[in-house]
Amino acid sequence: MDKAHLRNLVKKQRTQLSPKELQLISEKVMANLEENFDFSKKITNLFLPIEKFHEIDLFPMIDLITAKGGEVCLNTADFSAQRLHTYLYENKEQIKISPYGIPEPMYGAEVDVSKIDIIIVPLLAFNDKGYRVGYGKGFYDNYLIRCSKKCVFIGVNHFNEMNEIEDIRAQDVPLHFIVTPKKIYTFPG
Repeated sequence: MDKAHLRNLVKKQRTQLSPKELQLISEKVMANLEENFDFSKKITNLFLPIEKFHEIDLFPMIDLITAKGGEVCLNTADFSAQRLHTYLYENKEQIKISPYGIPEPMYGAEVDVSKIDIIIVPLLAFNDKGYRVGYGKGFYDNYLIRCSKKCVFIGVNHFNEMNEIEDIRAQDVPLHFIVTPKKIYTFPG
């Protein structure tokens, strides 16, 4: 199936989730992240949920990571350059909803992408090689390509099934892991 078709299909599936179902999915994904990955003393890049897209809510991960001596950084989306910029998380007051509905830091110390140890990536669908379908703007592929070779890319997904993706492009970057409520998928990297 091509990315556009998958994107529309999964967005529709997500809108059918009740708030309670979405909360349960978020909690299970976070539990799988906590149990299977070491965030201590590492710099972890998180995304915060875009509510209108029914994204997994990783906000509680901030406290988990900082309690283990790690640091959290968040992104802002520059739509004119199709680029993400990264800032160290300081407090909830620094987060505002952008005109695109994205919770973003409005200030903070900029973080060099090459210093990030773990990036948790949103996605809509994925295949058996770790390639993902996002929202189609290429922000994360452009971002991941700038990271160090030691950085671990972890996608999080509401649903457990892998999909065939017909239109993988040369600039698409595969993930190392995908975490769902029921399973963790590992991909050779």
